[in-house]
Amino acid sequence: MGLKTAAVLATAVMSVPAFAESSLTTKLGAEMWFPSTKVNEVNRDSDTTPSFYAAIEHNVKYLPDARIRYSSVDADYMAFDKLDLSLYYRILEHDLMHFDAGVTFSDLSNTKYVNADDATKNAKYDGMIWAWYGYAELTVPNMPIDIIGEMNFGDNNGIKSTDLMAGAQYRFDLNGNQLALKGGYRVIDLESEDFRVAGGSDLGKPFVFANGWFIGAEFAF
Repeated sequence: MGLKTAAVLATAVMSVPAFAESSLTTKLGAEMWFPSTKVNEVNRDSDTTPSFYAAIEHNVKYLPDARIRYSSVDADYMAFDKLDLSLYYRILEHDLMHFDAGVTFSDLSNTKYVNADDATKNAKYDGMIWAWYGYAELTVPNMPIDIIGEMNFGDNNGIKSTDLMAGAQYRFDLNGNQLALKGGYRVIDLESEDFRVAGGSDLGKPFVFANGWFIGAEFAF
C-alpha cells in the first residue's frame, strides 16, 4: 500500500456523515524540525526540514479520529520520506489531562542507508509499516499551557521503528477557534538488519537515527 492508497484511506476515514458536522474539529499544523543524524552509532550531518499534518476529530461513535502527517529527512548517510496515517480514539478527556490511543500506518519511501564501511552494501527501503500510537496532554492548572507527548512503536516488515515527541504548547483563543504554538524534541529511529555492517567493523548497531528540536503551530477550528 503506497501513498495513493494511504490518501484514499484517509479520505474515507475523514468523510464523516453530514449529521455530525457540528461536532467536527479540524486541526492543521506545521513544524520546522532541526534533526541531527546518526548511522550505526556514528554521528553524521544535520538537516532542517518541515513537517505538516492535518487531523479530523468528531463525536461519531466507534469511528476513529484520523491524522495524516508528512515528515522527511535528507542527509548524506541516511534519508527517508515518512507519510503517517494515524487512527485513534480519545481514551481520556479531563480538564487537566487528555489521552489518545490507536495505530499509525506509515509509508516509508525514498529510505536510504549508506554503509560507511562498505559502499557495495548500501540499502534502500520503500514499504509500509505500522506502529502503536499514543498521544497525551497535561495542562498546567489555570494556564493555557500543556505538556505534550507522542509515541509510535512498531516492529514489522523488517523495520523496528520508534517515533517520539515531547514538548509544550501555548494556546490562544481566536473567536472560538484555537491557535497553539508548539516546541519540543523529536526522535525517529529505524532499525533493520539491512543496516548492519560486517563483523569486526568499528561501526555499531544497525540503525538510522534522527533527533532534534522543533518549533511549530497548530490551528484548530
